[in-house]
Amino acid sequence: MFASHKLFSSEQMPQALQDKIVQEVQALDNKADAGSVQLVLSPDLTQHIAVVGLGSSESTANTTEIVRTAVANGIKQLKAKKVSDISIAPMPSAHAAGEAAALASFTFTAFKTQKKAEESPLTIASADVTAEWSAGRVYAEAQNYARELMATPANYMTPTIFAQRVRDEMASLANVTVNVHDEQWARRQRMGGLIAVAQGSDEPLRFVEIIYRGRPGDPVALALVGKGITFDTGGYSLKLGKNMDLMKGDMGGGATVVAAMRAIAQLQLPINVVATVPLCENMVSGRATKVSDVYTSRAGLTVEVMNTDAEGRIVLADALHYTVEAHQPRSIVDVATLTGAMVVALGELYTGVFTPSPTLWQHIDRAGATTDEPVWRMPLHDRWDAMLKSPIADLSNIGCKGEAGACTAAAFLRQFVDGPRLTPPAVMREQNNDES
Repeated sequence: MFASHKLFSSEQMPQALQDKIVQEVQALDNKADAGSVQLVLSPDLTQHIAVVGLGSSESTANTTEIVRTAVANGIKQLKAKKVSDISIAPMPSAHAAGEAAALASFTFTAFKTQKKAEESPLTIASADVTAEWSAGRVYAEAQNYARELMATPANYMTPTIFAQRVRDEMASLANVTVNVHDEQWARRQRMGGLIAVAQGSDEPLRFVEIIYRGRPGDPVALALVGKGITFDTGGYSLKLGKNMDLMKGDMGGGATVVAAMRAIAQLQLPINVVATVPLCENMVSGRATKVSDVYTSRAGLTVEVMNTDAEGRIVLADALHYTVEAHQPRSIVDVATLTGAMVVALGELYTGVFTPSPTLWQHIDRAGATTDEPVWRMPLHDRWDAMLKSPIADLSNIGCKGEAGACTAAAFLRQFVDGPRLTPPAVMREQNNDES
C-alpha cells in the first residue's frame, strides 16, 4: 500500500477485500510508511493479511530496497502469527520481492536438538511469478548459502569440509568445474604464505578453484578471490577471548565468492568467471609461524611476519598471484574480512573498496547502490608501500607505523598483482606489531 492508501496490486484483489483493508488501515491512522506492516484479517476471518507500506507512490527513489524491506517485514509478522503458507501479491519490483521472500525465511537451526513441535515448514510463493522474481530468489538463496557457511561452527566447517560442501553444491550446475587442491599441490605451486599460516593447525589446508564457462572460447572476464580462514585465533599474535567465537566466520570472503559463483551458474550468465579460495586455520602450536619468521611467497618475494594475526593477506597474496598467472582475468576482485582497521574507519554501514580502476569502481559503486549495500572508495597511495619495508626481507606483512592499517593491507596485496613496488630498505625501521 502506498501512502495515498492505494493498493499496488488492487487489480487482482476483490473489491470487498480492498475496501476492508483500506478501511482498517485508515481507522488505525496508518500512514503506510515505507517498510511498515499492518496485519488485518480476511472478510471470512480465516486468513491473516500483511499490508506492507511502500511510502509515497510518487517517489521512485530506492524502490527496490523499499520493496525488499516491506516484504521481509511482512513475512516476519506473519511468521510470528504461525502462518506457514504465504502468498506475496505483485510488487513494484518482483526481483526485490523474490529476494525478500528468501532472505526473510532464513533460519539456522542445524544444531538445535529441541525444535519447537508446533513449527511447520514455511512455504512462500508469488501470486505473479516472473523471471525477475525467480532471479531475485536465486540472489537471496546464494546469500543464505553464504550465511549458513559462516554460521556453521568451525569444527563442522574445516577446510576439508568447506571444500567438500563446495563440490556438492556445484555438482549439478552446468558449465562449472571445481578443483580442490591439497598441501602437496600448494608446495608445487610455491605457496609459502598459505603453508606458513596452515602449518600451525592439525587440519590440512585446501585450495578451492571454481571455473565457470558461460562463454566458451572467450578469456576470463572476472576472477573472484575470497579469504578462507575457517577459524582465526590470531596465531601467536593471539586475539582477545571476547568475540573470538565470531572468528568461525573469518572465511566470510570465501563463502561470499562461492555463493556468487553458485548464483552465476544457476542463472547461466554469459560470462567466464573464476573463483579461488585458500582455506586453512590460523592456530597456535609448536609448528605455528612465529612473529619475525620469514617465508617466501609464490611471487618470490620474502615476507617477514610481524603479526601472525595479519594472516589473511598472507594467504590471499599467494591466491591472487596464482589466479592472475593461471587465468589472466580482465578484472580481479578480492573479498575478505581482512582487518579491523576498516571497521574503525567506516563502521559497519559501508564496505571499503580499494581499486586503481575508475571503471571497476563505477561498477562496484553502482552495484552497491542497487542492492542498498553502500561502498566507499579508499585511497591507494604509493607512500603506503614504503611503510611495508622490512629490515631483513622484501616486505613486512604489516605497516611499520601502526597506522593506516587497511591501506597498508591493500598496499601489501597490490605487490602480488601489479608486481613488487619496493626497494630494499637502507636502515633498520622500528616495527609496531599492534595490528587490529
